[in-house]
Parts: sequence; structure tokens; C-alpha cells
Amino acid sequence: MSLHPPPGSAPAASDPTGSGQDIVREDITFEVVPSVDPSARWKISAQLLIPAGGADTVQLLLPGLTYDRRYWQVPGEYDYAAHMVRAGYAVLLLDRIGTGASSRPPANEVTADTHVETLKPIVAALREGTPGGHSFARVVSVGHSYGAGLAIVAAARHADVDGVVVTGMLHTTSPMYDEVINFFHPGSEDPVLADPSLPQWYMTQRPGLRAKMLEYAEGIDEELSLHNEQMKSTATIGEGESLPQTYLSEFSNAITAHVLLVVGEHDALFSSADVGFAATSEAVEEFEKDFYTSSASLTTHVLPGTGHSLNLHRTAPRTYQLIHDWLRAHLAA
Repeated sequence: MSLHPPPGSAPAASDPTGSGQDIVREDITFEVVPSVDPSARWKISAQLLIPAGGADTVQLLLPGLTYDRRYWQVPGEYDYAAHMVRAGYAVLLLDRIGTGASSRPPANEVTADTHVETLKPIVAALREGTPGGHSFARVVSVGHSYGAGLAIVAAARHADVDGVVVTGMLHTTSPMYDEVINFFHPGSEDPVLADPSLPQWYMTQRPGLRAKMLEYAEGIDEELSLHNEQMKSTATIGEGESLPQTYLSEFSNAITAHVLLVVGEHDALFSSADVGFAATSEAVEEFEKDFYTSSASLTTHVLPGTGHSLNLHRTAPRTYQLIHDWLRAHLAA
């Protein structure tokens, strides 16, 4: 896969995070030639946010299935990107292929392998220089759910990041996990997406089922649950069929970078008996340590009162502080 930066990207300067501080913004469209179809040109829409004083470390933010970059920019104190920019880190927000403002290829071509393939040139651009001339000494992948799985596979295959933050993903699943395939319907028929032009086999949760899958009712405010429904995106049949690949121990055990794992106690998809129903961080680490045998370090945290989509729960600021503290301990900002 090759990457062709656009002729120019927009340097900017005022505060898209709403954090009240000056930052630098660079809008980037990465153009990639996928090996699955060398005649195609896929476009990945992204935005780089940098503190006005600069940063040595950039976080590559990878959303999960049925999310796009908006997962990292939930309004107010839930805004992950704003939190990290204030803390002195650059962040790259992107819409994975098939979501947001990025290309929507045939659903069977959008898989874990093709996503991972697109990440290598993006990480290279972050290290060597973006079209706007920004480069970083350290790159950390931060993924949620499927995005965490992609971060794991990419770190194993490419060995090009300094740290991996895994949120909302474990190497065990709950009984509900096998049921959620029935939660989905064609995105073209969804009243929130309201886009009949979506390609075949681009799917999303049926109305009323997204909350059951992604939230812990006692840990989320009603307006955030409504926001979660309104910012839904899609997942493709190719992503669904390749999802089990991201859980293979051959990938997580190949990671040599530092790893942080954060999961909600009430994650409806991953809180199982194998990890003591995520009652304690120690129980999760005891189970997961055999899946990260080569990592420079493994740190685990369980967030009480929290479901699968951590950034929408009341504990979100605590999650962000945990990640910030871990980064500060293992990698300078």
C-alpha cells in the first residue's frame, strides 16, 4: 500500500477542541492504494490537533465499530481529544475506511487486514512529517474495541509504535457477545443515519439496541445515551467476519511496546467469568498477562460503573486521567 498526501492541508490555529487554549490544527486526507484493489484510491479523512507549544508524542486514535472520530470528541468534559491536547499531547483523529468522511469501498473489502494496512503509512507520516510539516518522536496507538484490536494487530505486524492503549477489549467475551449479531440491520434503512446510498452490508445497530450493547445504564446520563445513538456510524460485513482475527494471541503476544488496558466493569461484551466479571484490575491482569508476554510492560485498570463505550460514561474523565498518567510514566509528553 502506498500513501499519497494531498497537495496541501489546512494549518490552523484556534481552538476546535473548545478547551479555551490555542492549538494547531491540520486537516489531512490520506490517500491509500489498497492491495485488495490496486486500481482503487481510498481516502482517509483525518485531523491532527497539536498544542500551541508543540508536542513530542502523538496519539493515533482508532474508534471501534459503528463509531467514527466523534467517539473521541464527545462534548464537554467527555472530550478525549481536548483532554489530551490540554495535557500536552498531539492527537490524530481519523475516520476509519467506511466511516465518516472517508471512502466507502465494497463492504467485503473493509476488513481488519485492510485497516491495518492503512495504518502503516499513517504512522510513517506522523514520524517523518505530515503534509503540514509536523512530525513526532513518539507515536502511541489508542484504540477502542475493534479499534483496539486493529492497534494490536498493527503493533504486532509493523512494530512502529511506542505504546498501545487498549480500551474496551479483552481476550474473553460475555454471553451477550454472541447475540449482538442480531442487533444489526442495514445502515441504509436506519432512521438516524438517514442515508439510503450506503453500500450493501454496511450495518448499524437497530433503534433501541445500541444502548444495551454499549452502555451501562446506571453509569451514563440520559443525554449522553441519546448522543450515543445520534452519533452512530456503521460496521461492514468484512469487519464483522475479520473481528475474531484481532483477538488472536499471536498478535498481542508479538507486541514489544508498552501496553495499557482499560475496561469497564460492566462491559456487556467482555466482562466474563474468565476475568472475574472485571470486578478488579488484578483479576483482569491475571487473565490478560498470558496474551502480552513480549510487551515491555502491561498495566490494567477496571473502571467501576462503566460499560463498553468508556468515553460516554460518567467515569470518562477518570479514564482519561489514567491514560494520561500512564503515558507520563512510560513516555514523556
